[in-house]
Amino acid sequence: MSHPYFDNGGRPAALAHRGFSLDGLENSMKAFQAAVDLGFGYLETDAHGTADGVAVALHDETLDRTTDATGRVDERQWSSVKAARIGGLEPVPALEDVLGTWPDVKVNIDVKGDSGIVPVAKAIERTKAHDRVCLGSFSVERRRETLAC
Repeated sequence: MSHPYFDNGGRPAALAHRGFSLDGLENSMKAFQAAVDLGFGYLETDAHGTADGVAVALHDETLDRTTDATGRVDERQWSSVKAARIGGLEPVPALEDVLGTWPDVKVNIDVKGDSGIVPVAKAIERTKAHDRVCLGSFSVERRRETLAC
């Protein structure tokens, strides 16, 4: 059985890990656009869910390392998270924006926290990105829950 995500015309699939940024703006729309501009057909991002159920493209469970804000993503409302700036410059993107902006790009999503399971599934559903998304997680339980959505 084959899935459209894995169809890359027989070529190796190079994934742009957290986009492409030499200036530390990982997981930003600017980094993802830079990867697409370089010809990447696959993006990789991580996802968490906010307290009000929005899936965001961010690696860490807190905003502390990569943004000018602090605190756990799953304890903050989307309005607060989107006000945070990656590297002090770029807003934290909603996963739905990543999936919707580049409809021809395939996306590998690592669901990092339990808070992201349902919001990620809803973002995929709303953008109709089923055939171009590969979900992953290091947690066996999280993988089971994500697949059950």
